[in-house]
Amino acid sequence: MSVPERRRAERHAVDTAGTLILAEGRQVPVTIADLGEMGALLTMTELEDALLEGERAFLEHPVLRDGRATTRKMRTPGRIVRVELDFEPEGIVRRVAVFFDGGGGPT
Repeated sequence: MSVPERRRAERHAVDTAGTLILAEGRQVPVTIADLGEMGALLTMTELEDALLEGERAFLEHPVLRDGRATTRKMRTPGRIVRVELDFEPEGIVRRVAVFFDGGGGPT
């Protein structure tokens, strides 16, 4: 079964470390799988912190230049729009989609 593409903007595969900053100062290390003007897809193996759809967050991530991650960092505010658990050979992985406020920031 084919799933229709839901993204409205291009995302760039970056596979780089980032930090999801949540309410009450909680910080969760993440791997940024892809990053674009409107949002990001994150993966994490840390399952201790509860993440809820609709929760506000900042994503600390590299600035993209021509679709590539640079060493410069920034924080972009957004909202968690999807949280899923996947079973992979190395263990349980949580995938989190973040939609950025105003539709952009990381470019």
